[in-house]
Amino acid sequence: MIFRESDGIKITLTKEQEDMLQTADNIKICIGYSTTLAFDIYNHYDLIGFALLNKFDEGCYFLWDYAIDTDFQNRHYGTQALIELINFMKNSFGMHTMTTTYIYGNDHAKHVYEKVGFVETDEVNNENTHEVNMILKLTD
Repeated sequence: MIFRESDGIKITLTKEQEDMLQTADNIKICIGYSTTLAFDIYNHYDLIGFALLNKFDEGCYFLWDYAIDTDFQNRHYGTQALIELINFMKNSFGMHTMTTTYIYGNDHAKHVYEKVGFVETDEVNNENTHEVNMILKLTD
């Protein structure tokens, strides 16, 4: 996988998947933050995904948005790209901890995150949000 700096989300998603991410306009705003990293994810020459991360402490990043293009879903690219993104972040940015959330009931996201080593920490359940927080701590 190749991770290229991104200026915004360019992949195709279903409406339901789009609703699980920030809007394209919000993503563009977030990319402007000094603590944010955004990557287009390529498999050879094919643009297959997008990742948006926010640094919240030294070596600690929140995986804010992560998605695989609909044309490449259900082919194990999501897991493979996430494993390679984690290694890329560790080697290029000194990351030792990654956190993320998924919307409660999104069993596919839960499965992918758990498959690469994330563990649930708690749930946020209020009027507007029902998300599950997860963490991945890397060892040397």
